[in-house]
Order: sequence, then C-alpha cells, then structure tokens
Amino acid sequence: MLKRLPFLALFLLIALPVIAQEAEGVRIDYPPAQFLVSGVVDVFGTVEHPDRRSFILEVTDMPGADAIWTPITLNQTNFDDSGVLGQWDTTMFPDGVYRLRVVVFLNSGFSAMSEVSDIQVRNEGVATRQPTQPPATATPEGPVIIPRPNVANPLPIMVGGQLDDFDEDAVALMQAAGMTWIKWQIPYVIGDANLINVARDRINFSHEHGMYAFLSIKGSKDEMAAVGFAEYFPLYADFVGQLAELQPDAIQIWNEMNLDREWPNGSINPADYVDMLRQSYEAIKAVDPSIRVVTGAPAPTGAEGAFGLDAVWNDDRYYAGMATAGAGTYSDCIGIHYNEGILPPTSRGGDPRGEYPTYYLPYMIERALYPFQLGGGVERLCFSEMGYLSPDGYGQLPAGFAWGQNTSVAEQATWLRDAISYAATTGSVDLIIVFNVNYTRFVEGDPQGGFAIIRPDGTCPACDAIAELRSDR
Repeated sequence: MLKRLPFLALFLLIALPVIAQEAEGVRIDYPPAQFLVSGVVDVFGTVEHPDRRSFILEVTDMPGADAIWTPITLNQTNFDDSGVLGQWDTTMFPDGVYRLRVVVFLNSGFSAMSEVSDIQVRNEGVATRQPTQPPATATPEGPVIIPRPNVANPLPIMVGGQLDDFDEDAVALMQAAGMTWIKWQIPYVIGDANLINVARDRINFSHEHGMYAFLSIKGSKDEMAAVGFAEYFPLYADFVGQLAELQPDAIQIWNEMNLDREWPNGSINPADYVDMLRQSYEAIKAVDPSIRVVTGAPAPTGAEGAFGLDAVWNDDRYYAGMATAGAGTYSDCIGIHYNEGILPPTSRGGDPRGEYPTYYLPYMIERALYPFQLGGGVERLCFSEMGYLSPDGYGQLPAGFAWGQNTSVAEQATWLRDAISYAATTGSVDLIIVFNVNYTRFVEGDPQGGFAIIRPDGTCPACDAIAELRSDR
C-alpha cells in the first residue's frame, strides 16, 4: 500500500459528493495509461467544466470502487491555461502501479472525474524529472532499443504470459516455468506520441529479461467511428509501423473485433477489419519482415442470435469472413482466445452449461482453423489469451462468471499444463499467451485476478505444473 502524505491526510476524511460519469472537458492527457513515471511529474489535462467550483488530483494503488485515494494537490480553484493540472511527486510513494484521477467539484454539489490507470512508478536508481510537455508534443528522448534476445524454447510449443506491470519476480517465475514471451496490451490514441515511449519501455523490459515481446494494439472504437475507416486505418497502420522500429517480436492487430465493445456498433464486418490488417501488415513488414503479425482474436461467443449482428458476430462466422477477405495472406498467425473452460482441455463434452463448442478447447481450435484451411494463406494459430478462472483466494465470483466458481487453483495449473501439451499435438498452434500472470484486479463484473497464475498468496502452481513439460529438466 502507498505511503500517506501527512500534510494532506485530512483530505481523506472528506466525504466526496456522488461521482458522476466522466464529463466532456474533464480529462487527464498525461501521463497516459500504462506509462512509466519517476521523479516529479507534471500532470496535463483539462477541467473545463461549465459548473466547476474547484478540482483536486488524487492517486491510489488499490483496485476497485472501494479504493482509498490520496490527494497529491490541494483543492484548486484556478486552472492553468498551459494545461498543467498539478504536479505529482512520485518519490513520496513506493514503486508500484497506481491509478491517477482528477476530481472536479461542481457548484451543483456533485462532481465529475477522469481517471488513468496502470501507471508504473519506478524511482529506484532514477533521479530524473519527467519532461514538462503535453502528449501532443512529447517525443522519445534519445531512445535506447535493447536488441532481441536469442531464447531457447524448452516447452513443446512457445508459451508466454500477459503481465500487468514491470514485475521482475513474476518474470522469474515465468522463466522457471519455461515461458519465453511477455504480452503487453498497448492502447492506440490518435496523436498521442507518448504511447511510443510506453511501448518502448515494455519491449526493452522484455528483452532486458531475456524474453520476447508480444504487443497487442487496441485502439478506440469511438475514435474509429468519429473519423471513419478511410482515415483511421492509415493512422493506425502508421502507428504500428512506428512500433516495428522498436524491434518487438510480435504485433497483434486489435482485439475481439467481433463485439461492439471493441468495434463500432453497426459496423462489425471482417472485410473491413482485414482492410486495416492489410495496411498494418504492410507497414510492419516494410520496417522489419521478421516481426510476427498476429490477427486480432475474435471473442468466443454465440450471442449474435440474442443481440443481432450490429452488436456481435459469432466467432466462427467472423473467422470465416476473415478467411474469405484474405486475413491469411496478411498475417503470420491467426489470433484466438480461450478463457471459459471448466473441464480438462481434451474434453469434447460433459460441460454442465451445455455443448456449445467454445466451452471446449479442441473444438475452439478446429473452429478457428477450419476456414483458413479452406481459404488458403496462413494456417497457424496463436493464442493471445488462454486462461482458466479460479476464485481461490478471492471468494465469490461475480454473477456473470459464476460458471468458474468450482475451479480450483490446482485444476487451473493442471489444465494449463495439459492445454499446452494438447495444443502441441495439433501441429497448428505456434504460441500460447497465458491470460494472465500477475493481475490482482478483482472487481464487480471483471474478476481478472481470478485468471492470474500468481495467486494472492504469491505462489504460482501453474508455473510449477508447466515446468513439468520442460525438455531440459
């Protein structure tokens, strides 16, 4: 937990008014999400709310709605037109992962807010001040690119895991298991040059620790809808082309684009996605042909009958459309997700929820692969998410995830190990990214910590189980 600041401690006793949804004109522009900071950081943004009375900046290292927030500025009434909301002296806080928010108190008695999450504070051995530049003008200063490692894979196929932060202990556990890849999810925001820094830090961290770097790049469906496909796709492709210059080992183009949670409602269409994939593939390969381009992974679902094709396409329908549109020509691997299993990974029946194919790993692999076997192009699969949900150490799962309530951590470990073994026997799977390694978020509706292989007690039974597959034991 973070250290409390004595001179601001009184603010923690203030009962804030009801927090409204993020309001137009209230936002934090810098630092962005998933950014590495140290020293004294100028926080940029705006609080141009017409009913503004005052505002304050706060941070917390706690997840969830019940987090305790620590003020890092006094309550302010005047907004600096330069865009600086205030300064965050990160040296007064332990290294770790933080949430940062601005709260605007309104004359109405309510408040508006904007939050940025997953900001990594790292001051150990660092004595520099963050540049006082807003994101629109910030550029990498003297970028250092750490060369790719040459890592021998001791497992039947390549395996990695998705990390939440720069956790060296987690990396050590991954390496002991035989994992050789780290996945990072990087946002794309039009005009935000600092995201190049975000990606570079994560690529360098991976390579420093002898691991390959897998970047999953998801943009904003709202920005896409606002500017239109014709303008957005080239911008996105240019961004991933810039990322290629940083020497990642794989770049994934988008995430779960068959859902209107990730793609504009009414515009879900694999042909459009493949147009973006093609432009991205060409931009990446023009920089470095060795970088593996992975398609976005459709969400495993059968919900289109209930919600309609404006909101969701079943993954099998979407895979077929991708194959027809030529996704196999513009990728090195087809992305796939599997995260709702409650039986051993070789099972092909017996799930108490029913016999829908996405419940079963063998059917999920066949479902994704089949249209590409028919349509030509690449016939390789990369799991950008594979996970088993266990509530052990957390308690009751949210209602939407109650199907995982009876899965133990021991089963999670065994099933991940056996899923790797089974996938290797198919001859069609190149890479499995475990979702996830070290998440601790366990909030209503999104129990991501329950998928983590590092459990609340700090142990990693899945690491031990996967290590049993090592060829060098």
